[in-house]
Amino acid sequence: MSLPQLTQVLHWQNRWSGPAHTLLRAFHDPTARETVVVVSELADNPMERGITGDFQSVADAALPLLRRHLSPDLGHIVWIAHFGDFSSYDPGGPETFTRIAVTETDGVHEENLHEDRRLTAQQVTELLKGRTLTPVPEVLAQLGHPK
Repeated sequence: MSLPQLTQVLHWQNRWSGPAHTLLRAFHDPTARETVVVVSELADNPMERGITGDFQSVADAALPLLRRHLSPDLGHIVWIAHFGDFSSYDPGGPETFTRIAVTETDGVHEENLHEDRRLTAQQVTELLKGRTLTPVPEVLAQLGHPK
């Protein structure tokens, strides 16, 4: 089954330090009313504007795009922060995935750091209904994003 998906470099505003960008990949399952969003930190984004320092602003910037390109009814959203060698100029070891606990109250998004949890690559594949993520450098090359 082919699920609606969105892949793009997302430009967003870090509320403390200014313009930022990240790789956004989202997969929507209308039958299950679930959307999985993988947000990959990129090495060419300034370190002080990283996704984990202000994930609420990432969600605020992503949601209108997700609703416009995938569905007005996204259902339950699973947010995943993704890091690897593509996130830093220093080799950092294996890729990591963290499920970010984002809640919405009256249109305001907040991250509950106490509920964030690490995921294995296999758990991410399961959340993506058996799909594996294309390596970040390949996706960036397809999008024409400079390295």
